[in-house]
Amino acid sequence: MLDEKNMKVASWIVARLQGEIRPEEEKALEDWIAESGAHREFYERMVDREYVVKRLDEYKNYSLDTIRERMLPSIRREGKRTRVIRWSRRIAAILILPLVIGSVLLLREQSGVEFKNPTTADILPGQECAILEMADGRRVDLSSARGIESLQIEGIMLKNDSNVLSYEGVQGAISDSLKFNTIIIPRGGEYRLTLADGTRVWLNSQTRLRYPITFSGDKREVYLEGEAYFEVARTGKMFEVHCKGMDVQVLGTSFNIMAYRDEPAIQTTLVNGRVQVNSERETGGAIVMEPGYQVQLDTLTGKMEMYEVNVANFVGWKEKLFVFDDENMETMMRKLARWYDVDIVIESPKLRKSVFYGVIRKYENISKILDMLKKTQNIDYVIENKRIVIKEAR
Repeated sequence: MLDEKNMKVASWIVARLQGEIRPEEEKALEDWIAESGAHREFYERMVDREYVVKRLDEYKNYSLDTIRERMLPSIRREGKRTRVIRWSRRIAAILILPLVIGSVLLLREQSGVEFKNPTTADILPGQECAILEMADGRRVDLSSARGIESLQIEGIMLKNDSNVLSYEGVQGAISDSLKFNTIIIPRGGEYRLTLADGTRVWLNSQTRLRYPITFSGDKREVYLEGEAYFEVARTGKMFEVHCKGMDVQVLGTSFNIMAYRDEPAIQTTLVNGRVQVNSERETGGAIVMEPGYQVQLDTLTGKMEMYEVNVANFVGWKEKLFVFDDENMETMMRKLARWYDVDIVIESPKLRKSVFYGVIRKYENISKILDMLKKTQNIDYVIENKRIVIKEAR
């Protein structure tokens, strides 16, 4: 039996592509897209004209009339809106959405009605999603486990509630050799984690954190690639974060580390407490940080320096904000590319170095950010599916 929700989703997508979607339908569609990574991926395919036409070509032994007859047996018009209200029970539910959207697309093209070019469709923001990799290599999609309050991992029960994976309370629950898990945040994702000692971690897009299921010995060690904000629990044992070329040691404090492979520097920003930062390549020795300061390690030269900064600019992401303060276009676009999971090309070398100031909610569609840039910078942009080209305005 066909799912009524699937039928509604199809009509919402068609209405959006036609520019005729109602506010309540827009909200319902956004909620459906946000439910899972699979929904988001499906939607992006459905606004890709080449994809839906290709799917229709797979059924080329059917004439357009046959598709209409089988897929759209009853069409009701409301003004200019075409609403799909019944479907053929003979077509598998998994095929319905791409076929009906493609059918409507072709029917409208044949009737001469203008259809909005899907390559100009907006790009939706990221969402809370993560993958857990266990010690034996098995993986669990935490997004698909949403709504499940507990998971049995490595023989222990973990909480996975409100997009927070928690090991709190399992300290000492296992007595065998130290086992590590890795939480992986894809591009276009973010998640939160509570370690066995009570340390809380916010993880940004395109980030990996490797950590023990429980801590043992005289210090607590984790391994980071990407960006994370730590609120370290005080236990009397040293907490150490290892990332490429930099080690950060603390007892109990709050700080942010950005250590992406495509960034020219690793940044550690201290919110409160004290931390000690070390680098294998820095000959000047360790740096002890005070709140309100940032240590930057140049990944090319190995030079490490400390600066006084506005901390809010570097931790806004965990509060669902983009904070750009004298941020050059190139750096800004790398952040947007990770969160929106897109490729961004800046055509002009001059534009790459132009700077921008602003605070923007992370959960806005990318067009809102780009339109904001258009008002303050001499730019224009083109969205082509998952690729954005930034160019000088004419």
